[in-house]
Amino acid sequence: MSPQLNKNQSCSFNEVDELMQTVQLAVHIPTFLLGLLLNALAIRGFSSFLKKRWPDYAATSIYMINLAVFDLLLVLSLPFKMALSNVRATPPFFCTLVECFYFVSMYGSVFTICFISLDRFLAIQYPFLVSHLRSPRKILGICGTIWVLVWAGSIPIYSFHGKVEKYTCFHNMSDGTWSAKVFFPLEVFGFLLPMSVIGFCSSRSICILVSRRDLTQDWVQKKACIWTIAASLAVFVVSFLPIHLGFFLQFLVRNGFIVECSSKQSISLFLQLSMCFSNVNCCLDVFCYYFVIKELRMDIMAPRPSRAQLVLQDTMTTRG
Repeated sequence: MSPQLNKNQSCSFNEVDELMQTVQLAVHIPTFLLGLLLNALAIRGFSSFLKKRWPDYAATSIYMINLAVFDLLLVLSLPFKMALSNVRATPPFFCTLVECFYFVSMYGSVFTICFISLDRFLAIQYPFLVSHLRSPRKILGICGTIWVLVWAGSIPIYSFHGKVEKYTCFHNMSDGTWSAKVFFPLEVFGFLLPMSVIGFCSSRSICILVSRRDLTQDWVQKKACIWTIAASLAVFVVSFLPIHLGFFLQFLVRNGFIVECSSKQSISLFLQLSMCFSNVNCCLDVFCYYFVIKELRMDIMAPRPSRAQLVLQDTMTTRG
């Protein structure tokens, strides 16, 4: 047996796992309680607007409900994730189901935010040309497509543990899970491409709104929209960039590019921490829901605008 293999076998992650048990309790419990309450209230609030102001604010309400449902699904998976992460020999079906819920909810949120950003950019840039594309039926179709895509994309999860005899949920993934043919499509289509779309659409939307500063009377509303877009982009990057960087580093470890024990331990800690804190995003989204609902209520109390103005206002209140 080679010295390098002996070194790998002697590399223990017990200290990392013990530390993460404490961190998960400190982060996941308040995240679960707040996320469950706030996302349920968000769904109720946007459902009310959907009924009362159909179809004027249908696009915003449907997208927000879809995002809140994905966040709620992630919240509901957290207690099982905490429990199963510390239990060995979990029934394969139950472990796979919890892992599916977790990753489906995470990437469902990513794709929903991506389409929201694209929808808003197109409506701000071409308000009259794309108004017919924002019908409730089409928005429902987009949201339905997102659900189909993320569930179809979860198929590799069923082979996460392969023929590994001793495993723990969200740990001990099989070598096939970290192969290039699985990893790179996940990174490119699950994060890099959506982040590029969100970054481009958010930056262009801000530039367009700033350029119209002297051409409109409602600069205060547009300024608030700019801050919402910028904050939403920042929350997205902070929530999802570290975890996908952690995935990349773990890919290097599992494929033999990084072999030093201390580096592997640090990467394992970084990946688990990034996964833990990325879950807080389901609570951070609630701040966006609050400001969107506030703007919609203010708009309802205002004089009835034209259809073109409604299209622009609806997109301006949509999350980036």
